[in-house]
Amino acid sequence: MKTVLLFVMLGLLGLNLHAQDQKNALKFLPVNLALNGVSFEYERMINTKNSLELGLCVPTNRTFVNKFSMDWSDDEEISNDELGTFSIRFAYRHYTGKSMLPKGFYLAPYLHFQSLNAKADNIRTMDDDIGRISYNENYDAKVSSFGLGCQLGYQFLIAKKVTLDLYFLGLEGGIGRVDATVYVSNDEQVSVTENDINDAIDDFPSFLRKKIDVSTSGNNIKIKANNILHPWVRGGISLGIAF
Repeated sequence: MKTVLLFVMLGLLGLNLHAQDQKNALKFLPVNLALNGVSFEYERMINTKNSLELGLCVPTNRTFVNKFSMDWSDDEEISNDELGTFSIRFAYRHYTGKSMLPKGFYLAPYLHFQSLNAKADNIRTMDDDIGRISYNENYDAKVSSFGLGCQLGYQFLIAKKVTLDLYFLGLEGGIGRVDATVYVSNDEQVSVTENDINDAIDDFPSFLRKKIDVSTSGNNIKIKANNILHPWVRGGISLGIAF
């Protein structure tokens, strides 16, 4: 009798471990590679229909000018350009099924913070009264955003080990800020660059233009914008392992 009970207990333990193996998923999201970030998500089932999810994107800080085929005038030479994306996302998922597995159609409200950092050096060449001269412009910008959204999707579980997540409709509302600095090495060109920046801002919609402030301190031109409300659409695919 004791032997039978021992086998029953071992069997129940094995079933429990098997169930636990299906409560977790670690996933890779390729979507942020385009913005020089590597994204992963960890999902944990908390009951038969619900799970919690934590996503993290770490920046790779790689070049972006050639990557995005950005066009520059003949008198400009861009170098040392870098772009990186950092983000963290916390989501609550509600599945329509009752399998205790991370699979099926789901609805997922979430919180999301994202930060993009970019920098570049620009050598400008121009003609003036004494001939042809060159000077530097150094750009350093950070764009950050905090958002609240809701995601619809379907996650497949292949052979109970491989997750394929199609998050096809995500709507997000966020509030963002911009902090940028342009350093101009030529004193006489600071005002010219500032006027170019203001001319570009004048083309923005009025509700956005009013939130942007441009100021000068020595050779530094500072651009700041706060409390920028913006919509966002989220969609993509991820591939992972259930364990």
